[in-house]
Amino acid sequence: MPRSGDSSREIGLRVCSWLLLSGWIGSWARFGLLVAPTAFRVLPTTELAGRFVTPVVSALHGYGAVAGLLLALLAWRLGRGPLLVVLPLAAAALCAGSELVISPQIAAIRPLVFGPEGSPELAARFQHLHRVSVVIFVSVGLSTLVLLAAHVRADVSGRGA
Repeated sequence: MPRSGDSSREIGLRVCSWLLLSGWIGSWARFGLLVAPTAFRVLPTTELAGRFVTPVVSALHGYGAVAGLLLALLAWRLGRGPLLVVLPLAAAALCAGSELVISPQIAAIRPLVFGPEGSPELAARFQHLHRVSVVIFVSVGLSTLVLLAAHVRADVSGRGA
C-alpha cells in the first residue's frame, strides 16, 4: 500500500525493484531446488546433466548481473541506504565473474575430464571449479534474500535500509 506522499515515480521505481528482485530470487530458487537436482537425477550421465544445466546457469548469471546493476540504480534513485546499493552491485559482480572466469574454465576442461584424456588432476581441478561455482551461486542467492529483507524493511519503515 503506498504511503501518503509517495509520488507515482517513486511507486514505479519500487514496483520495478520488486519485479527485478522477485524474478532474481524465483529463478535462482527454481534452478537450485528443481532444475539442477532433477537434471542430475534423471539424465543418464553427470556429463549430460552438466551440459544441460550450463546454458541455464549462463542465463541466470546474465540476469543476475543485469538485475543487480538495475537494483542498485533503483535503490540509489529511491534514496535507499548503502546496503541496498552496494549489495546488488556485489552480487552482480559475482554473477559476471562466475560467467566470465569460472564457467569458461569449467567448459574448457569438461570434455577432457569426461573423455579418454581424463586424469585425476583434471577431475580434481573440475571439482574445485564446480565447488567455487556453487559457492558463488549460493552466495548470490543468499544476498538476494538479504536484499528482500532490506527492501521490505525500507518500504515498511519509509526509510532507506
